[in-house]
Amino acid sequence: MKKKVIKKFAILLALASMTMSINACGSEEKEISNEPKKVVSSPSSVSDVLEEKTSASASISIPLPDEEDSSVVLSSIDGVDVDLTSLSKTMVYSQVYNMMFYPENFIGKTIRMEGIYTEYFDQATGKRYLACFIMDATQCCSQGVEFELTSDYSYPDDYPTEGDTVVVQGVFDVYEEEGAEYCTLRNSELIKG
Repeated sequence: MKKKVIKKFAILLALASMTMSINACGSEEKEISNEPKKVVSSPSSVSDVLEEKTSASASISIPLPDEEDSSVVLSSIDGVDVDLTSLSKTMVYSQVYNMMFYPENFIGKTIRMEGIYTEYFDQATGKRYLACFIMDATQCCSQGVEFELTSDYSYPDDYPTEGDTVVVQGVFDVYEEEGAEYCTLRNSELIKG
């Protein structure tokens, strides 16, 4: 009998502690203010207090990015407008995403990027497509940018091996092929290959 009482007590205690822990993580909404707390000595009226709050919040301004312009000039060293080699993997992947979805903001800008070299030869057209693929920080997703090397490079001698890490620099442009629009880096050079 005594064991049953102890067992029941242990079960009740476990249920009570679970209930308390669930309630401790409740979602009671609290209003959070970024305004510094002020000690009001003795306001003469409610309007004085409201005026103090209004003037305090009016002095704090947070600049917001221009939603229309997603082009960010990240560098202008050595004639490079956007240097993706100096950014974190997350930022690089985000910037390449912006380049693909808002190409009009990057046309004519010199881009430098580092990634994995890959190529594709289209037998129907006889055209060789080169691309620099960039992985995101978790290595699960990739975004590629096509590039066209200058005529100073001869295939296959001056081209990297597929899968090599390369640094490519070229002028961002857009072209249309078979009704679709594609982004590319024209007049590209391999900085490292």
